[in-house]
Amino acid sequence: MAKSIVIIGAGAAGLQAGRRLSAAGFRVILLEAAAEPGGRIRTLTPKSFSTPAEGGAEFIHGELPLSLGLMKEAGIVLQPVNAVMVRRPGGGDVAASDAGPAGSAAGPDAEGVMGADWGALMEAMAGLTEDLPIAEFLATHFGGERYAQLRQSVRRFAEGYDLADMDRASTMALYKEWSGEEGEEEWRPVGGYGRMIDFLAAECRREGAELYCSTPVSEVSWEKGHIAVTTDRGQVFVADTIIVSISLGVLAMGGLRFVPELPQLDEAVKQLGFGSVIKILLEFKRAFWLDGKPEGRTLFVLSDQAAPTWWTQTGEENCLLTGWLAGDRMRRFQQLDETARLESCLQSVAAIFSVDLEGVRGELEASMILDWSEEPFVRGGYSFETVEAARARTILGQAFGGTLYFCGEALYEGAAPGTVEAALQSGWDVAERVIARL
Repeated sequence: MAKSIVIIGAGAAGLQAGRRLSAAGFRVILLEAAAEPGGRIRTLTPKSFSTPAEGGAEFIHGELPLSLGLMKEAGIVLQPVNAVMVRRPGGGDVAASDAGPAGSAAGPDAEGVMGADWGALMEAMAGLTEDLPIAEFLATHFGGERYAQLRQSVRRFAEGYDLADMDRASTMALYKEWSGEEGEEEWRPVGGYGRMIDFLAAECRREGAELYCSTPVSEVSWEKGHIAVTTDRGQVFVADTIIVSISLGVLAMGGLRFVPELPQLDEAVKQLGFGSVIKILLEFKRAFWLDGKPEGRTLFVLSDQAAPTWWTQTGEENCLLTGWLAGDRMRRFQQLDETARLESCLQSVAAIFSVDLEGVRGELEASMILDWSEEPFVRGGYSFETVEAARARTILGQAFGGTLYFCGEALYEGAAPGTVEAALQSGWDVAERVIARL
């Protein structure tokens, strides 16, 4: 009889592992707490908007082999992002500059967006011989009033793009990420990232895997060579091996009980960084931002508004505007009620694009504000590298009793942290380890 494997979580990592293992002849059971697979990939269908809109992951950042290979295999067309970034501190027109990665400022004109001291910062980061948190690094090397603007820019960038806690984020990891991003091409999957999830789920089923959604797991009882998984509804699934691919945010909140308890699990989870983000989707009757948007490009706008970061779609006919909130601004935004949140977004958009607020209200067709910290089966956005992360990954990367494994983008160690690629690679790697052991 084929060995049986339960995978908790049917996001990108869990589905990737499930596909590989079921194709290798194992009996695979995927248990997903949410109503549909995907995890932090959430493509909203035309039921909510007139065009597919990404509530979660949206971009493919550079030449990522697993992501690009899956898209090709699934027959998904990729649209170049062709990013162009502008800085509009208080609204009004500012000349655009070519950007690097979508939403980042580490590209060819980084100093134009981040300030004249950005080059000196990168040089100092490159010379670091012992890692330390980025806040401590800035206080040591760029203290005083002279570098106040630089420190503010780095904080906004690290918190906004990397979802990083300044007191915990690794300076060396941030340097590696920021210095390696320059000039990378980026793409959006036409029709949405959800098409890749649909493809992976269909492949799992085609290979004989069983996928159960709306099936939250409450307890994992394990011993060497045997596991029993109990769901919130009292269902019990028994197998030889288990792979846990749930969100780090859920693990940190103690959302899954292990019997017996796993040594060092809580400590390792706390040592990993996991930030949160609010994503805002506003669809209007017309794209009133076209005067400042070069044709065939995706316009990214950084500002000092309450909702500071926005981007467009590439095509001129698309009337969807996407906002992004992290760090201190996100925490202030979270104090508002639902009505005040939307009003804050509309006020920010009106100021950034120098249009009448009443006109913006009247142009609004559909809206959605997704606070990922409030998503019950996610509880956050994506991981960031801490000074202690390598030690934590060593703990979570072991095979407990040769029977219990963890995977997910937070356990990835490559050059594309915090991405779907990281999740796919982690899922593939854990599947290979299970195959080699069994």
